[in-house]
Amino acid sequence: MTQRIQQAIVQPEYSELVEDYFVFTIEAFDRTVTSQELLAHYPQVLAQTLQCESQQLSPWQQAKTLSTPITYYCTDLVLPAWNAAIVADPDGASDTLSVLELLNVELLEARFLDAQLDNRIARYERVVQEPPPGLFLPKIWLPFVNPYRQAIQGLAELRLESTVLSERVDNALKLIGDSYLASVHTYTSLQFHMQDWDAAISRKLEIVNSLYQTLVDRVQVAQAQVLEVIIIFLILLEIVISLLH
Repeated sequence: MTQRIQQAIVQPEYSELVEDYFVFTIEAFDRTVTSQELLAHYPQVLAQTLQCESQQLSPWQQAKTLSTPITYYCTDLVLPAWNAAIVADPDGASDTLSVLELLNVELLEARFLDAQLDNRIARYERVVQEPPPGLFLPKIWLPFVNPYRQAIQGLAELRLESTVLSERVDNALKLIGDSYLASVHTYTSLQFHMQDWDAAISRKLEIVNSLYQTLVDRVQVAQAQVLEVIIIFLILLEIVISLLH
């Protein structure tokens, strides 16, 4: 698989993250069965299947699990949940499965990006909190040596990579004009808590921006202080030279 998509891969790396999602597809019945019949006569079976439970669920848990049924015709039904989904759609099951598959990829990308941001933020927070490296490095040389150059460059690249990756995931699927598949995407996203993942990633990107700005400001303040010292030195030198003459 990696060889087939190798041209589209940049800096390939295997991740330990895995996101399993089960889809139970009902291809046909021995008679015509409406979605209302399924929900009315088999709520316990449907709820247990979605929750992957062998024991009977409470009426409250059944109602919660089956709270977002998606239908278009009377004979199709999509029941999304966190761990699994039930798809009873003989005519358009392939499109529905593609949307669910892409959503699973979006969730995996969000988890990966969130973990990456956690690791990198922890690393760069230590850089910000620790004093400049080099015990024998006078502060006056900070603007010229700039021990934060690598950290600043890394934070800048992290901001860009995270923003581009998030934007590509959001733009991977366009469901304009197909209200049914758009509903499948919307309600399944709610089950995946995609908005919470997006909010968490946005907050961490704000932290990255803050760390980046802190290091940049630290270098700029040092540069300004050195420039002030140089200006004062030149003024004093000019005064001394004028007095000597």
